[in-house]
Amino acid sequence: MRYPFATAVKKLHKFTQHAPQDLHQDLPLFDAAFYRLTNPELEMLKDLDLFKHYNQKGWKTGCDPSALFSVYAYLNRNPDVAEAKMNPRDHYLKYGQKERRSAYLSRWRGRSVNSVSHSDFELCKDWLDIAALRTKYPQFKMQSDDTLIAWYIMDGCYHDTGPTAQFSALFYQKTYPDIARNGTSPLVHYVCFGQSEGRAATVSEYEGMAEKAKQVTSDLVTRNIDIVRSEFDADWYRESYPDVTGDDEDLLLDYMLTGWKEGRDPSPTFSTSYYLDKYKDIARHKINPFVHYIQYGRKEGRRSSDQGAIRLGYAADVRMDPDIPYTGVHKMSGSQPDPPSTVTPNCMDIHWVIPDFRAGSGGHMTVFRMVRYLEQCGHNNTIWIERPVHHETGREAWETIIKYFQCVEAEVRYIDETFQNAHGDVIIATAWNTAWAIKDLTGFAAKMYFVQDHEPEFYPTGAKAILARQTYDFDLGCICASPWLEDLMSKRYGRWARGFYLAYEPEQYFITDDQDKASDRPFKIAVYGRMHTDRRCVQLALAGLEILAQDRDDFEVHFFGQDTMPFKEAPFTAYNHGVLGSDELAALYNDCDLGICFSGTNYSLVPQEMMACGLPLVEFNTESTQAIFPAEAITLAGPMPVDIAEKINVLMDSPDMRECQRDAALAWVANFSWHRTAAKVEKTIIQYLEHKGAHLAAPAVTKTKDILFDVVVPTWNGKSEFEPVLGALRSQNMADQIQIHCVDSSSTDGTIDWLKGQRDVSLTVIDQKDFQHGRTRNFGASLGKAQLIGFITQDAMPATQNWATDIIKMMGAVPEAAGLFGRHIAYPNHSSFVKEEITNHFENMLKHPLVLSKHTDPERWENGDLGWRQLLHFYSDNNSAMRRDVWKDIPYPEVDYGEDQVWARDIIEAGFSKIYAPTATVYHSHDFDGPGTYKRAKTEGAFFYEFFGYTLGKGTVAEITDRIEREQRNMETRARQHNISDTEIALRKESIAEKYRGWRDGWMTADNG
Repeated sequence: MRYPFATAVKKLHKFTQHAPQDLHQDLPLFDAAFYRLTNPELEMLKDLDLFKHYNQKGWKTGCDPSALFSVYAYLNRNPDVAEAKMNPRDHYLKYGQKERRSAYLSRWRGRSVNSVSHSDFELCKDWLDIAALRTKYPQFKMQSDDTLIAWYIMDGCYHDTGPTAQFSALFYQKTYPDIARNGTSPLVHYVCFGQSEGRAATVSEYEGMAEKAKQVTSDLVTRNIDIVRSEFDADWYRESYPDVTGDDEDLLLDYMLTGWKEGRDPSPTFSTSYYLDKYKDIARHKINPFVHYIQYGRKEGRRSSDQGAIRLGYAADVRMDPDIPYTGVHKMSGSQPDPPSTVTPNCMDIHWVIPDFRAGSGGHMTVFRMVRYLEQCGHNNTIWIERPVHHETGREAWETIIKYFQCVEAEVRYIDETFQNAHGDVIIATAWNTAWAIKDLTGFAAKMYFVQDHEPEFYPTGAKAILARQTYDFDLGCICASPWLEDLMSKRYGRWARGFYLAYEPEQYFITDDQDKASDRPFKIAVYGRMHTDRRCVQLALAGLEILAQDRDDFEVHFFGQDTMPFKEAPFTAYNHGVLGSDELAALYNDCDLGICFSGTNYSLVPQEMMACGLPLVEFNTESTQAIFPAEAITLAGPMPVDIAEKINVLMDSPDMRECQRDAALAWVANFSWHRTAAKVEKTIIQYLEHKGAHLAAPAVTKTKDILFDVVVPTWNGKSEFEPVLGALRSQNMADQIQIHCVDSSSTDGTIDWLKGQRDVSLTVIDQKDFQHGRTRNFGASLGKAQLIGFITQDAMPATQNWATDIIKMMGAVPEAAGLFGRHIAYPNHSSFVKEEITNHFENMLKHPLVLSKHTDPERWENGDLGWRQLLHFYSDNNSAMRRDVWKDIPYPEVDYGEDQVWARDIIEAGFSKIYAPTATVYHSHDFDGPGTYKRAKTEGAFFYEFFGYTLGKGTVAEITDRIEREQRNMETRARQHNISDTEIALRKESIAEKYRGWRDGWMTADNG
């Protein structure tokens, strides 16, 4: 990853009187003052002459153009540039940055041997007090801040006690001589590695760590004694080493503290010296060998001595191969549940058994989509995880589903001893190993198999392939994720089978309005690069692209689907985007000209999502793809790499062909939706129940739908803002169960008359002087009777038709939660800065549990951890919901600002949980100018000081100024990278300064009463 480099492009500084300024243009990574300083024989040359000297001679002799660029390091790490005899600075600026090559700091004549990258430079800057450094090193008076910092990192810190009270460079070098030996700058090492390695930065910190280490060592010995006690032979030890006296515990303690270090043995069957000689990793890390053997070594098959065979441990319930599912008859104790006598078809109890999962799994995404839509049809769902390896609890797994897959209310459980008693209407296996798990269950009217691929082909001939094939002989009705699989299951294996087509989310995947592409840019190819999944045949796509690159270089490849590729170089321009979210995928598809997604077995979700974004597609030429896609909607290629290269080449040179294929694909993909797919799955389940002879009751009588959700919206002169918001509320999938309550503060712009004409809106008008954020919302809450009360503002527009549905699901899944707040996204017309700020804020929420309370981390709560408490009380009622019964006891505080965060604090202190709902999204953002930013920040500063004691923007004038300048520099760097105008940059700089000024004025005003 290439970090933003805030000083890559700077204006040249004024120089000494001997070198008048005559260079009037910006020159990235050339600093005349630095060049003059490091080449004193040239100090009388003018700036432009210095630049010419570098270009003509300097770089060839190893002269660096800037403190921020090392000629030697760049050429040494990029031998192709050295071989081409190119000016390294020019290459980096023209090509290297785009190719994500790294640049490094000048080595000066400093002591740091290892190169320091720009990213490490950025990380170290926050540790330095520039003003103090300038005072201490006046010889750098005419140099830029970045030159001074670079010198300090590469040389100055070696003979300085600083740079701050929190880090002593001299102490660090003296205490950790390995740092000096490997030639790494002590400051760089500490910031990049030392902190995470637990190294001390100062003498006082080291002394504290040493004291703590003593206690840790004592505790460790105590724990280790408990581990080995049962296998330590005290009598043998006493007889073997008569110099050791005492009772059995004394002998054990002797071995644990000193005996093993002296090569003594704890029993006749374990040789300390043999174990340490045989296993160098144990000796190297100075681990007690007896402890290691008992805890790990025996399980790893390590020998305890050089005598005889290795004895395996005994455990009656051990699994010999955990990767193979249990394949025998389940040892079920007691009576087993009977299947239900009747099944109500429009309210079924459906159970799903799945392998554990992580973000990025398309197969799991399809399962969770089915769960979501079946829930919306009125069915109850339970998810069972077979052999959990990525999650520790069902709640944790549920949160992963919400964060990265779908919003579902289903309870998530682990398969354990209670699984044999599971019962319901239908249980559905979703992979071959889960089919083994359900085959002997008795408590269901039907057992089914959600077949998404021909899984025996996932493996070479062997146990897993054979066991996967065996599952197709089980008495399970097959729900097949393609007509090809339906045909395979019914004709080859004789199974009852019905198929469905995969679909896509039109709210996520569509053609954007900004798809016009520059005519002179490279041809962009998006490649599904999931190489760790063999059936995706990525290697064949790579082989075809290699052949293509032999004939043309006017294309670039954008891999996605796997965070790390097994190669670092390519014979064509290439980028790896890793695992992407749906928004990022849609953006990539819209930006590219051609998509490649191969599958050697059943097709995946990716092709239709690409098609929906208008991306022409190349797929693998197999029986399955021929059975799925219309010939005119796709280009089939392979398996020969030459054919793949040729097909891509033809499409690259044929815009008309790509356009025809795109139009056909758009027409075909428009036939599918997850609603229709889920309805087909629901119908298939009912058909199989009938096939199995289940007694289907008459469908439950549909009751008149009650109001489940009161939505309170304070309004004032907001007709133009609220009109699209009201439209979004009316378009909700559960709109008929929502009651909208508008509390208007005597608008004068026609809002009241307009609202009176909206029959589905309950309107109450209050005097403007009576409005208050907390009190008015409490009044709005009192107007309804639904058990859930939602709050939005007149400018917060639900972004999807499932906004209300997802709130209901989340609150239903977490009964102990008092309230919920959802994600915000910026309005499209607002600036990139606003979008970035809001996106980063809510993405940070995903790093924490979605459900939080003071019980989530009791220690941090009891310790009053400031950052933890700030996270706990964050809440936004621009997009929120609370339980009515909680509101009755803990209403909003009647305050003029921040009622939502004070309420969140109150419910957390009362022991309730709060939820962050990432899928319950609204468009809501403000693009303030400087005065608007100051006003908002001043209000925030006063509020957080008064109610929480936080002093936003606190510090000396110099410290605040430094923060402002640093934030402005970082902002400007990002802005330049995205071609933001000078006018916009100036506005953002003003807003940054006004934010800090407003914060400071706010809390100081509150402090003064």
